[in-house]
Amino acid sequence: MTDTPSPGALANRLKPADDTDDVELEVEEALGHLEALPDLPVTEHVRVFEGVQQRLSEILSNVDDA
Repeated sequence: MTDTPSPGALANRLKPADDTDDVELEVEEALGHLEALPDLPVTEHVRVFEGVQQRLSEILSNVDDA
């Protein structure tokens, strides 16, 4: 018996991760915080933008680690 993987096993390694939908949902959730901007004073906008940017950075970092 050899340790050579089958062509099917190799093909499965090349498939995109099933986490794609989860990542998209996380991004949509992060961007959803921007919808609060019209109800907030302009002075609070920076806090919201920074929070969204931080969350998007975390999501991207998690994708890079996978």
